[in-house]
Amino acid sequence: MACIFCFCYSFMLLLLLLFFHFNSILNRFIKEGPQKVKLNNIKGSVTFLQNISRTFRMALPSTNNVMLEEKDDIWLEIPMEALRVFPVDTADQVNLGVFWFEDDTLFPTMENNTRLLNNRVVAIEVGEDISSLSNCIKIIFLFQNASLVNRTLTCVFWDVGNDNVAHWNSSGCVTKTKKNGTLCSCNHLSFYAVLLAPGNVSAVSFPVASLTSFSVWLLTLLSRVGCGISFCFLCLAVLIHLRRGKSIDSINIHINLCVSLLCLNLTFLINDSLASLSIHWLCVVTAAATHYSLLCTLTWFSLEGFHLYLLIIRVFNIHFHRYLLKLGLVGWGIPGFIVIIIAACGKYGEYVIDLNDGGVVQMCWLTDFVLTTVSYSYFVLTCVVNVLCFGSVTVKVVRAHRQTPVQSGRSMRGAVLSLLGLAWLLGISWGVLFFQFGPLTETAFYIFCTVNSLHGLFLFLRYWALTQPDKTPFSMETTAASSSRIHPATALKHC
Repeated sequence: MACIFCFCYSFMLLLLLLFFHFNSILNRFIKEGPQKVKLNNIKGSVTFLQNISRTFRMALPSTNNVMLEEKDDIWLEIPMEALRVFPVDTADQVNLGVFWFEDDTLFPTMENNTRLLNNRVVAIEVGEDISSLSNCIKIIFLFQNASLVNRTLTCVFWDVGNDNVAHWNSSGCVTKTKKNGTLCSCNHLSFYAVLLAPGNVSAVSFPVASLTSFSVWLLTLLSRVGCGISFCFLCLAVLIHLRRGKSIDSINIHINLCVSLLCLNLTFLINDSLASLSIHWLCVVTAAATHYSLLCTLTWFSLEGFHLYLLIIRVFNIHFHRYLLKLGLVGWGIPGFIVIIIAACGKYGEYVIDLNDGGVVQMCWLTDFVLTTVSYSYFVLTCVVNVLCFGSVTVKVVRAHRQTPVQSGRSMRGAVLSLLGLAWLLGISWGVLFFQFGPLTETAFYIFCTVNSLHGLFLFLRYWALTQPDKTPFSMETTAASSSRIHPATALKHC
């Protein structure tokens, strides 16, 4: 324990020395006068203010004094009353330095599961110690794509009052949360940030937050292996289908589901890698592609259920003009329309989920918690619809077997296996996520990631079975009369 304490103390002392070193460099820039500053991970500017008569404003990191630019995430305002109290040679002139840190390496947070908003720290300096301002300095930290789920926000400054210990302190700062950012009103000059700590900001939190970093690592590994296998087999299914050419409706619907799941597996495999690059536009594109693939997969699950309903439940009058074209417009068009609207609202980007042991999961996804909840509701609706469809088909098959007792046990076993395969085809196995509560949360995630990451392998096997010649002639485009004479268990094999 003593060794650990000594190591931590030495580490903190080293950071403190580095901070004083950087602070002396910033003061040197201020003394040198007006200039643009770009040093390692620090950007900013020194502005010479004379005959101070208006509020000083600046956006960071662009150092634009008029408006926010696309990549800016900080906007500050210093009222003229505050500027006039600076103890300089002439009360009407001052060198004002504003600096923006690209990371928070020099400013660690001591508490577990606590971090800084967007890892941003901003410094306002004049080369003198300024405090107890009657007119507060205002700094707006924009949320950008930060996750605020289950977080409390507090404006803080880097307190180095004790030469041996430095820490984040909220004294002298007032926090006000707005729609797109947090307003910090502080009565002194220092290094500022917004601290994100665990708290009940939102009534609903993501289940992932109850997992540890090791569990997430293992779940990610299982998912990557399964999705990699699925991706290969789905590509094989698509290539085989392209060589076969024209097929019956059931196979065409099935291959559309394969393509949507293929895209979902691909975007999942590359999502966190692209998120780690911290390129905003690339993360937005990745998040939109991932969300679109997920919505398409869920929609094609429902279209598989709809097609099954027509073949086995409705039976009569199941022919529709341009049937596949209409299904395609629904399966690919509706998700595309939703994604375009969300992208236009700027709700895609980098998303960080905090874990209960202090770790984080970084990905490109929806940045609005409400939209994430709506997407989950879409998933719930899909599962409910397909469960109802699956239940109706099961009842139909059981009744058919009871009415024809001559059917062999082998035929019954075949029907049972077909029903189990159909449950996977309709995405019923995804319903295991409904059990992500309490002590079942982690178990549900392990089952989901293990079973459903291999979904693509099953779809390939199902596609292969559908394309094999059958001794019993059967066509999905049968007439109403002929369809009515087909046993439901037989029809299942061709769905």
